[in-house]
Amino acid sequence: MAKSRRKTKPTQTKSREAKPKDNGIDKRYVAVGMIIVTLIVLYILREANALPIILRIVLALGMLVLVGIAVQRMLKLQGGYGLYMIGSKHGLATIEKTAKVHDVFWEVMAMWGLTLGFGVLTYPLLKGKIDKRVYAFGLISLVLIMIFVLPNLGNALQFINIPQVQNAVASRSASTGTSTSLPLTSYLVYAVTFVAGFTGTIITSLFVSTEYIFWSIIQFATAPSAAAAKTVTNNIGVAPIIPGITIPFLAGIISLIILLSIHEFSHGVLAKKAKVKLKSIGVLMFGAVPVGGFVEPDEKQVDKLPKMQQTKIFAAGVSANFIATIVFFALMMLMMAYVLPSIYQYRIVITGILPNYPANGVLQDGMQILKWNNNTITNITTLDAAGSKDLPNSTVTVVTNKGTYSMKATASPTNSSRGLIGVSLGYGYVPIKPSPFSGFMYFLYTLFSLSMLLNFFVGVLNLLPLPGLDGWRIYFANIKSERLIKTLGALIIILIIINILPVIFYL
Repeated sequence: MAKSRRKTKPTQTKSREAKPKDNGIDKRYVAVGMIIVTLIVLYILREANALPIILRIVLALGMLVLVGIAVQRMLKLQGGYGLYMIGSKHGLATIEKTAKVHDVFWEVMAMWGLTLGFGVLTYPLLKGKIDKRVYAFGLISLVLIMIFVLPNLGNALQFINIPQVQNAVASRSASTGTSTSLPLTSYLVYAVTFVAGFTGTIITSLFVSTEYIFWSIIQFATAPSAAAAKTVTNNIGVAPIIPGITIPFLAGIISLIILLSIHEFSHGVLAKKAKVKLKSIGVLMFGAVPVGGFVEPDEKQVDKLPKMQQTKIFAAGVSANFIATIVFFALMMLMMAYVLPSIYQYRIVITGILPNYPANGVLQDGMQILKWNNNTITNITTLDAAGSKDLPNSTVTVVTNKGTYSMKATASPTNSSRGLIGVSLGYGYVPIKPSPFSGFMYFLYTLFSLSMLLNFFVGVLNLLPLPGLDGWRIYFANIKSERLIKTLGALIIILIIINILPVIFYL
């Protein structure tokens, strides 16, 4: 019997998608290595206290731009100028599952957050198409946040290493007295916030800081001096947030990941509830630092949705950030009330000595204030109360952790009946007994504080009418005049640029 023979074709291997390689080296590993090295350099720059903070910021930004461009080109990712996008389909299933539950919560959350952002003006912005109960709840929440949350932002701002923040928040004059009544400016801020929300407050603050910058630059131009230049730099209104440089390294990275995750996740959930297809979810990187996230929906489907549904999708991210602000505020306050007191001591610390004042050459930066004229100092309020009693030419006795010092106060240049010695003061926690446990607890406190602060500011800034931000889409979905939106956006961009100008006086 003849055996049948079957002709066989040569086997063909299916070509797989080539991985980005260069001379046998997977470029993805090279990119990861570059990112790790960049993070190490950022940490080293953070410890380089001999360099001015602005120089460290410039060096960090330059390196992030170069690394971002290299990674983007190496892996052929979307982006440019140091920014690049890393997307994936992982996580889309979780978004789809979440979108199927808690319908009322997600619908209410979006409009609640929008009310926090735009205050009373939310109603006319949406042309009355908002549930009145949600609107009222949003306004009540806005007032409560102004009363309880915003005054405690200073606890988190101590972790922001930006000159103006440190000068305005961490440093305070020891001769400033306290008062039970709020200044008129505080009432004006509250009024603006209630009427125009946190967005209105941010825009107003940009105008105010622009005025300070303008006049300080005029003063420097007419009478150039080191003191006049310092006045300009103390008015920096906008500065970058860079982990390891302007915020703590590890806590900063984790805080950014948290806020970006919840922001984009909420966008995705509201999009799925509107039956919009999601293509991918990912993160926007600047060099080695996550600076944004994205959920990529089918834009054609989004554009076909009713304006109110579009608005809810765009507002979902900032609304989630506002909820996170409240959650992390509660965690921060619990840490301050029940954890830190048992392992840390709250101390008032000297952060600067003014030249030509009695404290110059006597006290030093870093000293902890324990007593002021026999008054035990437990916080900035007790220090203000003690310092307000000082008179010109009176003897001021200060007990610090390094000794007791006495000096005669000089008259305040703004109030001849007040005496001062010329110190700037900050505050912070000093461990009673350093240990890994106390260090970890303080790390959690730092993480909660930064997360509260960054979620709040990212939520508010995202509502500005600027291209690429949620506010831009919200304005276009609810305001017919395209010229008005673009004019307002251009004005805000100009204000931001002016608020960055003082940085050049450091260089």
